Amino acid sequence: MLALAFFAVLADQIAAYVGDEVILESTVEENIAFIEASPATQMFADTLDVRDYVLDELIAQKLVLAEAERESVIVEPGEIESAVSWQLERVKEQYPSEADFYNDLERHGLTVDDLMENYKRTAQKQLIMEKFIQQRFAEVVISPIAVKKFYEENKDSIAVRPSRVGLQHIFMFIKPSEAEQQAAFNRAVDVYKVLVTGGDFSVTASEFSEDANTRFKGGMLGRIKKGEGLQELEPALFSLKPGEISQPLPTRLGYHIIEVLNRGTDWVLARHILLKVRVTQNDTLRYERLAANIRELVNSGADFDSLAALYSDESNTDAGEWLVDQLAPPYNDLVRDLDEGQMSEAILTPMGYHMLYVREKIPEDMIPFEDLREQISNYLRQEKLQERYDHLVEELREKTFVKVFPKVE
Repeated sequence: MLALAFFAVLADQIAAYVGDEVILESTVEENIAFIEASPATQMFADTLDVRDYVLDELIAQKLVLAEAERESVIVEPGEIESAVSWQLERVKEQYPSEADFYNDLERHGLTVDDLMENYKRTAQKQLIMEKFIQQRFAEVVISPIAVKKFYEENKDSIAVRPSRVGLQHIFMFIKPSEAEQQAAFNRAVDVYKVLVTGGDFSVTASEFSEDANTRFKGGMLGRIKKGEGLQELEPALFSLKPGEISQPLPTRLGYHIIEVLNRGTDWVLARHILLKVRVTQNDTLRYERLAANIRELVNSGADFDSLAALYSDESNTDAGEWLVDQLAPPYNDLVRDLDEGQMSEAILTPMGYHMLYVREKIPEDMIPFEDLREQISNYLRQEKLQERYDHLVEELREKTFVKVFPKVE
């Protein structure tokens, strides 16, 4: 054991022994880094000794897993595969597109198989622990009386629903003048002529494209799945054959010339050249005046829905229900003093003008017991489960050899 400990100090310090297993300092550090990097746990991390907390949790996990093994708790391969697939999909959802997900993996020198293998190890332990706890503590029941009592004693803090505001909106893209649109179209036609007379697409994109993100990659957009690209370009993207080049196609960004390099059932590999339609100061002023006129009409009693149908470039005008303080500046200040049926001043964004309409103001009220019954019951059950889990860990720790080592700096 001494020889093992000496070797571990050289290679990777041992943080603790739990029975005949070890917890390495590198494992502790990985968990500490996760807690300190996550916004969800940052405040929590500031209130405790993070290393002690992480080490205690890792020790508890090993104790419980060992007990689960003694009781022959197993999980089926299908359960693990489902958990891994679920986790992988949640990670993919954090990226703008599937292409971004794969690009990030490549930057870190990983493959999807690497990621899934890591998730598989974690999922197996987690599922075994969950199944063991469910079996051990299946009898935990929360009485309706306890749930009602908790609500009555805590309703002033858990059941108060602050005042809210129901919003709709009008969003208007700033559209360039016809003269600017014609000028951009003419530039796009000139570039298209270069391509159809033998010009190299990648070289031409590097020379003429006005898309800063793709210009110096020869216009490469990468692999695009259906529904992930600009909606206006999708019909062309999925009708072109590999090697075909489209004529200039208009979108709100300008005119695009597309080449499809490869395709699958629901994806294409494509590149493009973008010639932007330039928005001038006169265009911005024109929409500023229009937004002011719309606001004046609404605040004078004109029907919001009719005006939104006529002028909004987003068909869905429902902006949802918000606590005023949840709205980002400057929207919170604009909305705070408006009455029902009034519209805010227009806010200029990079894409256009945005105006908020107060559909209704909802005063502070209390959430009924029935609406919180299930949440309270789950909360109390989890609280009781945690108490029993902590007690179990204490019992296991008393009858298992556990040795914790200070970190060697």
